[in-house]
Amino acid sequence: MADTTSQTLHFNEYFKVIRNRLWVIFTIFVLTVATGEYVTEWVLPKIYTASAEIQLHPNGEHSVVTIDGSPSEKSFDSTSFQAEFEIMQSPDVLLPIINDLQLDRIWAKRLYKGAMEKMHPLDALGYMNSVLHLDSKRGTNIIQITASSELPSEAADIANAVALRYQTMRQVAEDQQSSRGEESLKAQIDQQQKVVDDKKAEVDKMRDAAGKAGVDLTSPSSGSSTREETDLDERQRDLLSAKVDYDARRVLLQQVQNLPDDEFDTTMDALGRENAKIGGLRTEVLNIQSDITNLLKDGFEENHPRIQSLRAEIDSKKQQIKDLIAGARRAMVVDTDMAQSRVALLQTEVDNLKVATRTHATSQIEPYLQAKRDFDEQQSLLDALSVRLHQVQADKQLLESPVKIITRASPPNYPSKPNKNMNLAISVLAGLFVGVVVAFLIEYLDTSVKTMADAESLLGLPVLTVIPNKGGPMPLNQEAARLPHAEGYRILRAKLDLKVQNGIGPSLSMLSGGPGEGKSTTIYNLAIVCAQAGQSVILVDCDLRRPTLHELVNLPNDRGLSNYLQGQGDAVEYIQQTNIPKLHLLASGDLPMSEIGVLAGDKIRMMLEDLKQRYDLVLVDSPPVLGISDGSIIAREVDYVILIIQHRRYPREISLRAKRAIEEVHGNCVGMVLNCVSVKSDDSYYYYSSYGNYYKKAGRNKKRKSSGTFF
Repeated sequence: MADTTSQTLHFNEYFKVIRNRLWVIFTIFVLTVATGEYVTEWVLPKIYTASAEIQLHPNGEHSVVTIDGSPSEKSFDSTSFQAEFEIMQSPDVLLPIINDLQLDRIWAKRLYKGAMEKMHPLDALGYMNSVLHLDSKRGTNIIQITASSELPSEAADIANAVALRYQTMRQVAEDQQSSRGEESLKAQIDQQQKVVDDKKAEVDKMRDAAGKAGVDLTSPSSGSSTREETDLDERQRDLLSAKVDYDARRVLLQQVQNLPDDEFDTTMDALGRENAKIGGLRTEVLNIQSDITNLLKDGFEENHPRIQSLRAEIDSKKQQIKDLIAGARRAMVVDTDMAQSRVALLQTEVDNLKVATRTHATSQIEPYLQAKRDFDEQQSLLDALSVRLHQVQADKQLLESPVKIITRASPPNYPSKPNKNMNLAISVLAGLFVGVVVAFLIEYLDTSVKTMADAESLLGLPVLTVIPNKGGPMPLNQEAARLPHAEGYRILRAKLDLKVQNGIGPSLSMLSGGPGEGKSTTIYNLAIVCAQAGQSVILVDCDLRRPTLHELVNLPNDRGLSNYLQGQGDAVEYIQQTNIPKLHLLASGDLPMSEIGVLAGDKIRMMLEDLKQRYDLVLVDSPPVLGISDGSIIAREVDYVILIIQHRRYPREISLRAKRAIEEVHGNCVGMVLNCVSVKSDDSYYYYSSYGNYYKKAGRNKKRKSSGTFF
């Protein structure tokens, strides 16, 4: 239960701090929000973004043809998709756009204020990557190209230029791959045409020779069929198929064996003979290069160990790719040699079968028939290659573009940055946070007296009364003494023992540690309350340096205490009657600056003894007790001393030193008065203001009854 109370009180203290420093929080809040609004509208640059959308197809998705004529389908994976991202941000794509749009000159003028004519290509490329953003729509092959700029038209031009440039590059690459396959087929056809022409010339020559010899090559006997001839036909068909395969491999080997590694790999991909391991290694190289680019953007140097390690890994991957391509070249040589060996083996079998069949055919007809069969075989191979060429050319005309522009970017009407709503929300939260922090910081640094408990625990004196800021340090008059805010002074009078004993009235002074704490006004208001209670009261203004009591009662100050201290008669000769009954004033008098310091304890003591016999109460106004000796003299000579502390004005050390100064002269300090207290700052002050509302209501009810109004 005790813990709960402690936590509640702790929360209440926080709430009080916020309530007391609400003006600080509000001021900082308004300034922060206004600053955020100003920075958003006038300081931060307006950034516009424009987006274009493109749809990608994998390389050769519709045009890949394998060596045997069958199509090969491809599809995008995540790694290939990321590789396309890197290509779109590569210098091959971006640098031509920078040159065509003259962005290097525009950005140099904008960023460097005309200090340079145009940016360095690498700097322009880095800036282009900073304003360009690529993103993919999840689950699709659509890429969104977004460009940012301070000009709406520039953002749209960059996005559209990147989309168009990448489309052109992909189309050119696709056409080159298709052209390589088409040229390879044309080379095979040209070689095969020569073979067919040679075979046809051989057949024609044999026909002419047989005609001259009178041999009929169309004789039925020439078509006799034996088991050897049947086997020969089968082996010749196998030989033809093997020769077709061998010729294709031989021509392909001749076309690609001297190509550089990159063109070799691209050509093999176009012919449907791609190596998955090489593709995977190239993708890994692109990913590592992307990591290096990101590290460079993040501020890493070229010689950083991490970047050096990544570059070493790239070199290793490239060496593996080179080794795999070399292995692929050797494999093609081995495959061609194996095909050649198979042709030689089948040729041997055919030759053996031909020897066997020659025993059943004439020596003149059989060579002609064999030559004609060879011619037919080569012609069939030529026709097959021609059909494949026509198919590739037809597919090339029907092939879709590898990149399709779905949406073109248009200049935006409104900026995307800064986000006004978000900035205002941040300003509101920051203003509240900073305001509360500053409020608690001020409260922490404020070492003044804040509560009655602070004052009593610090000084060990009771708080006799609290003067709310509504009524103090405002002076009262005869009519105002009846108002509710005068009740604090009545409480002070009630707590003090101000009775006349043995015909001698008490003397009382109010002291403060520093100027401006309201001691003169407080002692004047106490005098009015006591005079209205029927006591004869005299105010003695001992503040010879800054007298104020004569101004409060509207009396002259040409003569007074200073004249008495200079030996110019008795003090009673200078007493003046105020306009308040039973209230008199002994003003300070007009004391020259050369006479400052004439206040002496023996004369003050004699004056006070005389006045205490004449009045029920002697109230002495004094200068601050710290820094001036007059306050200490008066504290020693009066019967009672009250310490005046203005709420939240001076550090606690000032009040503590003031009390010590009074104790050092053996002054009788009976308590404290907290002056100018904001009753809303602490719940413990509530009753000092609640009685005011009570009296106000009572006054209104009295007036209503006197006017005949009843409730």
